[in-house]
Amino acid sequence: RGMLQSGALAGKSLKKKIYLSLLRSSGLVKHISWHATNTEEANDIRKIFGSHAKIITAGNIPRQPYDQPAATAKKQGALRLVYISLIAAKKNLLQLIELVNQSENISLDIYGPVKDTAYWQSCQPAIEASQGRVQYKGAVEPEQVQDTFCKYDASVLLTKGENFGHALYESLSVGRPVITSYFTPWNELEKKKAGWNLDIANDEACLQELASVCNMDTDVFAGYCKGAHQTALSYFAGSSGLDHYHAMFTK
Repeated sequence: RGMLQSGALAGKSLKKKIYLSLLRSSGLVKHISWHATNTEEANDIRKIFGSHAKIITAGNIPRQPYDQPAATAKKQGALRLVYISLIAAKKNLLQLIELVNQSENISLDIYGPVKDTAYWQSCQPAIEASQGRVQYKGAVEPEQVQDTFCKYDASVLLTKGENFGHALYESLSVGRPVITSYFTPWNELEKKKAGWNLDIANDEACLQELASVCNMDTDVFAGYCKGAHQTALSYFAGSSGLDHYHAMFTK
């Protein structure tokens, strides 16, 4: 589930290196099979547990995209962003809040359960400094996620590592472009006119990209909404459903 990606391993890296080293040497994983959701995750597993690791790749089962996404209400010079995810260090929420605080006419609503209390507490001063432009809305039920995305211009998740990114897909599935890092399977977003990938190691570049999106007029932005929806439709059409999962338990 993305926990072996380089971005995910960077946090508390010494502890994780020791743990993984002990796990490999213990022999406990010698005869197990690994589930990867894509080729990139399979490669991450091999980097840690060796080229002979038994891996079965079975992609995530996505929700069906909306037939007709709601039209965007974005205005030029304004941008309403939404974050829907767990609140933990890997999701990189603090950097996002700080970027929003430095951006004009951008608001951010945060949804999701607090997984890491200490990390969430570190976010509080930045939220208070936003003067109301950043607000926490609590958790959202899974069946309400797609409708929640429809209320905003775009979704944002500057994560340090995702093996899939369900929230990113569900945003695309209702025609809402996504702003994310390069540490997910959803890359080349701007080429597809489905969103934007940001270099989270470069705050200045991130601020410039956010300002560019904010300044888009309704017609140009609507093209990105269309591209987002098309990207989700293409992924859904190519998904294999339960076939690979059946294979996982019959080999």
